[in-house]
Amino acid sequence: MTHTSQNTEFAIKDWAKHLSTFMACLVGTTAICLSAYTLTVDSLVQDSKVPSTYKWFLLKEVPGPRIIFESGSNSHHAINTDLIGERLGMTAINIADNGGYALEDKITRLETYTRAGDVVVLPLEWTFYHREKLTDNYVETLFTDNRDYYQSMPMMSRVKRALSLPPEKVVKAFLTKKDRPELETESPAKDLFVSALTQSSGHQSRVNSIGPGLGVAEQSCDDYVLGNASQRKHLTLGSNIEPALKRLQNLQKQGVNIHFSWPVLAGDGCMNDPAYVKGFRTEIEQAVNQAGFSFLGTPSQSLYGQDLQDDSPYHVISKGANAHTEKMIAFLKAQGYAKIGAPLDIKTFARHRLLELELAQAATVKLPELPIRQRISLDDESLRNYVEFTAGWWAFEPYGRWMRDNRAIFRVTLPADIPQNSALEIRGATKSGRPERVNVTVNGQLIKSGMFGEGAPLLVPVTNLPQGEALSIFLTLPDAGVPQSPLDKGENQDARSMTLHLQSLELTSPDANDLQPAKMVSKTSVQPIVETPTLSQPLTQAAFNEPKNIGMPLNNMTPLFAGGPQSFLQNCLPVDSVAAVSAWQVDFLKGWWPQEAAGRWMNGPQASLKIALPQKTAPNNSGRYSLK
Repeated sequence: MTHTSQNTEFAIKDWAKHLSTFMACLVGTTAICLSAYTLTVDSLVQDSKVPSTYKWFLLKEVPGPRIIFESGSNSHHAINTDLIGERLGMTAINIADNGGYALEDKITRLETYTRAGDVVVLPLEWTFYHREKLTDNYVETLFTDNRDYYQSMPMMSRVKRALSLPPEKVVKAFLTKKDRPELETESPAKDLFVSALTQSSGHQSRVNSIGPGLGVAEQSCDDYVLGNASQRKHLTLGSNIEPALKRLQNLQKQGVNIHFSWPVLAGDGCMNDPAYVKGFRTEIEQAVNQAGFSFLGTPSQSLYGQDLQDDSPYHVISKGANAHTEKMIAFLKAQGYAKIGAPLDIKTFARHRLLELELAQAATVKLPELPIRQRISLDDESLRNYVEFTAGWWAFEPYGRWMRDNRAIFRVTLPADIPQNSALEIRGATKSGRPERVNVTVNGQLIKSGMFGEGAPLLVPVTNLPQGEALSIFLTLPDAGVPQSPLDKGENQDARSMTLHLQSLELTSPDANDLQPAKMVSKTSVQPIVETPTLSQPLTQAAFNEPKNIGMPLNNMTPLFAGGPQSFLQNCLPVDSVAAVSAWQVDFLKGWWPQEAAGRWMNGPQASLKIALPQKTAPNNSGRYSLK
C-alpha cells in the first residue's frame, strides 16, 4: 500500500516536472516568436535622416515655442498658419495630415517632439473619437511613407505597435520589400524643398473648389462624416480616448499647452442628426473637460456653407480657411498667446536645414574614377554614375540638373596619378542668363572662385586634391540673393527656385606624356589653390565683368578666350608654357572689341596681341602673335 502511494507521488512530481518544462519551452518559444516578429517589423521600416514628409520636418526641426495644429486634413486646409504666425507674433506650424491615422501615434509624436512653451491645438475629426482599429492605409504606409510615426516611438511603444500589426500586412510587406521604391540617395529632400517654397508653415488650400471627390456627392454631409443614420445611432467614445487624454495631461504637466477645437465642416446637411449633434458631441465635450482641457469655440463656429466646400465636407477653399483662421486667432488671443515680435522665417530656415539633413543622410559612396579628357554630359544616363549629387539639387532633366539654392554639393573621384595642372571643367548655365561668381570648396578649403555661366565654364584646379576616393565639392554663390522660382517671377507655374544648371564635367589636363604625375595628398593636407595672373587685361573667370551691350552686329567676329586663359594656353602655346600660368601677361593691340563676360571679340578678320611669358618658356622672337 505504501509502495503504491509512493509511486503515485513520484508520478505526480514527474508529471509536474514535464509540465513545467513544457510551459517554460512554450513561454520561451512565444517570446522568441514575438521578438522575431517585432524585429521583422523593425527591419521593414525604412530609415532616413530626411523626414518622410514636410509636416514631419516642421514638427522635428522648427525651433519653438510654436503653435502646433494637429489633426487630419481638415486643419491642413482650414488653418492658415502663416496668418496666425504673423498676427500673433509667434511661429505657427500645421502638421495635420490624415484623419485615418492612429490617434495614439499622433500623441506619441507630440510627446516626442513638442517642447515646453509649445501650444498644441487639436481640431480632431469626429472619427478620432470613436475609431479604435488601425486603418489598412495607415498600416501599409507605416513601413514607408509614414515611417516617422514608427520611428518617433520609444522602444516599448515600437514593440507594442509592431505586435498590434496584422500578420497578413507584415507578411505582405516582407514579400514586397524588394519591389518597393528605394529611398532617394541623391538630394533626397527635393520634394520637401518644394513644400517649403509653396506651403512653408504647412497650410495649403485651393482658391476655387475642384468639385466633390469620390463618394462625396452621393452622400449627405452627415453620412460622409460618420456613416449612415443607423450607424450614427450607436456612436460612443472609443476605449482609446481615456488613455489618450491621460497622456495629454502628462504632456501638459511638462509645459506644453493643450487645447481642443472642433473640426471644420462645410456643406449642406452637416450636423443635422441629433444622434451625434447632441448625444455623441456632448459625450466628447464632457470627457475632454473632465480631463482638464477646454474647447476653443463651439461646433457651430466651425460649420460653413456649401459655397466654401472644396472636394469634401472636411475641406474648405481659401475663403473659408481665412474666415476660420480669423476666428482661431481671436480664440488664441483670448488665451493670452499674442506676443510682440515676429515669427520665424520658416522658408529661410528650411532652405538651410534641409541641405544639412541631406548631408547627414549622405552615405559613403564608391564612384568610378573620372576619365581624363572625357566630357561627362549629364544628359547621357550611361555616364551619370561618375557623379553623385549629394545635396542641393533638383531631379535630372534634359541636358543637366538644376541647383535649387545658393549651395549644393556633388561628389566625384579623381584618378590616381593625374598629371600636373589638371583641372575639373564644370560647364552649364545660370538661371539669370548672366555669369555669376561661384566659390568651390573642398574639405573646408576654398579651391576656386570664378565666374560661371553659359560659355564661361569654371576651371577648378585639382592637382593637389585627394585621389582615389570620393571627393565632396561644394558650390556656393556668395553674391547671389534669395533665389526665386519661375512662379515667383510670373514666368510659368514652376514653383522650384533655380540658380545654376550643371550640364557637364570634364577632367582636363595637358599632355600626360610630357608631364610628371601629380603628387597624391591626404585629406588633411589639401591647400587652397589661388590663381594670380598679372594681366594688363584681366582674363581669369574670376575677373570677368558683366556682359556689355556694344550695340554692334556680331558678323565677322571670332571669340577669343571664351574658355578662359588656361584653355587658350593649352590650345595655342607649348606645353611647358602652360605650366607657367601664374606669371604671364597679355596686351591686346589692334582689332578687338572691349572685354566681355565670356571673353573678347575680334572686330574683324584680323587682330593682334602681345603675350609676355616667363623666362623659362621657349622664347619667341618678338612676343607678338597675329590671329587671322
